[in-house]
Amino acid sequence: MANQMHYIDVDGHILEPPNMWKEYIEPEYRDRTLKIDLDDQGLEFLNVDGKSSFFMSGGTLGAIAAIGQDVHEQLTPGAMTYEASMLLGGYDPHERIKVMDAEGIDVSIMYPSLGLGWEDICSDPKLAAANCRAYNNWLLDFCKPYPNRLIAAAHIPTLDINEGIKEMKRVAALGAKAAMLASLPPNGLPYGSSYYDPLWAEAQDLDFPMTIHPTGGYESIINKFYPRGEDVSTWWIFVTSPDEVKFQFTSLFNGGTFEKFPGLKIVVLESGIGWLVYWIDRMDDKYEVNGFTTPMKMEPSKYFQRQGWIAMDPDERLAKFSIEVLGPEKFLWAYDYPHSDSITEPIRKLNENLASLPEEAQRKVAGGNAIDLYHLAA
Repeated sequence: MANQMHYIDVDGHILEPPNMWKEYIEPEYRDRTLKIDLDDQGLEFLNVDGKSSFFMSGGTLGAIAAIGQDVHEQLTPGAMTYEASMLLGGYDPHERIKVMDAEGIDVSIMYPSLGLGWEDICSDPKLAAANCRAYNNWLLDFCKPYPNRLIAAAHIPTLDINEGIKEMKRVAALGAKAAMLASLPPNGLPYGSSYYDPLWAEAQDLDFPMTIHPTGGYESIINKFYPRGEDVSTWWIFVTSPDEVKFQFTSLFNGGTFEKFPGLKIVVLESGIGWLVYWIDRMDDKYEVNGFTTPMKMEPSKYFQRQGWIAMDPDERLAKFSIEVLGPEKFLWAYDYPHSDSITEPIRKLNENLASLPEEAQRKVAGGNAIDLYHLAA
């Protein structure tokens, strides 16, 4: 078994049934929770407590599940509804297992789709926590038939940090293996802020990996280039979305989070890996002169080696270089099924991409690291 290759996708996505939140949420929040509505032009948008999601609006929700497709139709406003685009593998666990078997994937760690587009416009911490509980309960039910193959990464609310801690403890006890944090924190505070210290302390005590995943929202750092929302193209959103993750990740060094919580585990998702070698090198270089102005006690690269991981796309051209520089122990891979920007044939492309590396390095990246990090059954 020691030499067996396991293929573990650390960032697969589900497709939430449109009425899921209303069915799973507590009755007092039912009228305010997430739902798909029509705007004045008859176009679909994600409605959260009477507000429209910037990321999930304009009648293009059908593009979410367009893996391997030409998305011209789905990105034509009103051409395809979200429900019409839903793939069985996105919301039926038995069908998802069929997809995984066909691709050769042993385990998938599951993340939301519609749930990536609401936190930035939800200002009520009680509602935000209830939304997360409803989603997490549905996700745990989704994963239940295949507990060793479908793994829940629970959505943790941070608008009220105490609600986040409570939810993290609850889902960890129910079988979730990781926590998802939005790359656009709803309170506007970067993750390096001491506000989050109680959450990091609990995650450290639980040995619960915290993952930072790109989420939508017009108030992101990158979208501030464009004062008018109509100037922001879908291309721009997909190109720049990793930068929000990168800045949140960097704030953890600036705030001394890794120094304060040496057992905290942070995973960077869906941001590519090509930037990381340069960025760590730059952080180390600036630490030599200005590091004393931060709470860090050693070079950022050493904190990353101790506490950081990053997921690559199966076909990333800089994979071999990045892995050779930073070490194979720090890398995972992600499919991103069924989103429009995910690739097809992930295992074939991953194998081809890693073929020139030593076999042990290939095993670590393909699944060995994920087994150790998330405490999965081998």
